Amino acid sequence: MAVMPTAILGSLRPPSSKIHGLAARARRAGALSCGWLATMELFLRHPDYGWRFLVEAPIVAEAALTIALLQDLAPAALRWPLAAGALATGLLGWWVVAEDLSRPGLPARPHFEGYLLIIGLALIAYGVLTIVAILGLKGRPA
Repeated sequence: MAVMPTAILGSLRPPSSKIHGLAARARRAGALSCGWLATMELFLRHPDYGWRFLVEAPIVAEAALTIALLQDLAPAALRWPLAAGALATGLLGWWVVAEDLSRPGLPARPHFEGYLLIIGLALIAYGVLTIVAILGLKGRPA
């Protein structure tokens, strides 16, 4: 009986460096947190939930595919599209932080919620670590 390997939540092989270990944790956290947010958007149906779901779902897919790529479970041809996706995710995080900090009256303004800063910084870290991990792949043609 053949068993199909999976690598979405666990690691099949130990990370080859500290940066790969950090990147693996960032991808798992990104996939799980954006997956949770996307699921909650569908259940709670706050105003404008549809476009937020359309932002969160591709981040989950990109994180899962990157995990598979770095575990040699996905074709190497996905290397550059996933690096571009990580760049877009990092830029999205940058935009979230810049948008939140550009509002007047920070942090004393009414209804300031620091979770947007945490989400933005996490997306930036995810993007940077993922790009570094993908560019660090050795021995696999792109």
